[in-house]
Amino acid sequence: MLRYEARLILEISICMITIRKAVDDDVDFISRHAYRLLDFELPAWRANEKDEMTKADVRHIMKSMFSKGNEPQVFIALDSSGQRCGFIHLDMQRDYYTDELSAHIRDIVVIAEAEGKGIGKALLQKADEWAKQNKARWITLNVFEENKHAREVYEKTGYQVEWVRYLKVLS
Repeated sequence: MLRYEARLILEISICMITIRKAVDDDVDFISRHAYRLLDFELPAWRANEKDEMTKADVRHIMKSMFSKGNEPQVFIALDSSGQRCGFIHLDMQRDYYTDELSAHIRDIVVIAEAEGKGIGKALLQKADEWAKQNKARWITLNVFEENKHAREVYEKTGYQVEWVRYLKVLS
């Protein structure tokens, strides 16, 4: 019974989430919460680059927000009171092997106060809808190996590992 009640509460909370296209008024929200993209222990060779990496994330998201056309796109999640609680940054990319367009999640953020409330799941569902509207056969994303929480969320929602990227620091 308790397990059923917990699932029901999650389903209800997902229903109260509204997702809309990002607008100019969302710039400050995105900028303030982009740090969440790197809110885990980075690899040693990136540890001193966190601020620069966050600035680059914001720059790329803003470029997408103000681009013309249907892609890339940035969407904002709003809770039942209309407060922003997360965002997702989507794009279409060509597959290396087939050259067909597939959807790609560039960034996804849920603010700290909204974690565990179904926001990430709702944003991922929005990504699926967007990908289907753009006739993508699949959707991809990249995640740092050490971002274990995000990896768990992705795997629970049907994502599986396809690539493993190696990096060698050259001195």
